[in-house]
Amino acid sequence: LTVDTKGRVQHWHATSNKLLNTIIVEGNELLCSDYKPDGTQFVTAGRDSALRIYDEATRKKITTLEGSHNQPGHSNKVFCSKYYKEDENLIVSGGWDNNIIVWDVREGEPVRFIPGPHICGDSIDMCEGFLLTGSWRSEEQLQFWDLGTGQLIITPSWNPEGGANSDPTYVYSAQFLKTNGDLVLAGGSENNEIKLFDRSNHFNVIATITDLSRAIYTVDFSNEGDRFAVGGGDGLIRIFELEKTAYQ
Repeated sequence: LTVDTKGRVQHWHATSNKLLNTIIVEGNELLCSDYKPDGTQFVTAGRDSALRIYDEATRKKITTLEGSHNQPGHSNKVFCSKYYKEDENLIVSGGWDNNIIVWDVREGEPVRFIPGPHICGDSIDMCEGFLLTGSWRSEEQLQFWDLGTGQLIITPSWNPEGGANSDPTYVYSAQFLKTNGDLVLAGGSENNEIKLFDRSNHFNVIATITDLSRAIYTVDFSNEGDRFAVGGGDGLIRIFELEKTAYQ
């Protein structure tokens, strides 16, 4: 499943590269998408700030999440929308309006607002009732929240011990380790670097990959947790092996 700035939602066959279906949202730029964990639905969002939910089997739109007069939705571009795997009725979204919104699909409205994070990429993730946000800004880039209450738990330091790079890193992408959430992977621009944090040990930085030629726009752990991949402005996908001895 891909989306693009021409308003296209496209389904592809992964191994043959065959285009299977195209949906066009006229006059919109689509910037993010995500599948419901059971694969029966998917959500898209972008420039017009609305979240659209589609049925995977029919490829027809089910509903649009825009908020209401009493519970307004986003007021600017949405760069990330994610289903919560532990409660498939919830979608969490964020973008340029500096608000994280938790939506209940059954109600069709927001049920929680978390002000602050400036989301510019795939930098929202959830694990075991906790929310991770990565912001494109010079400070407080990573934040860890209680998803149920919306309370901030901790803001890890991106560069706790200083270092040669004096410029901050603006985060485009962040993700929990898929197996248990003990690690957090994040990357961004300016310093063009990637960092690996140990959530189980006060978010200590346990690895840094720096001096990349272009910004990092996406990061992803493997399902088994033994590898991670990163992609950026240089057009390359880099895959790294992760040794458990590094954080155990």
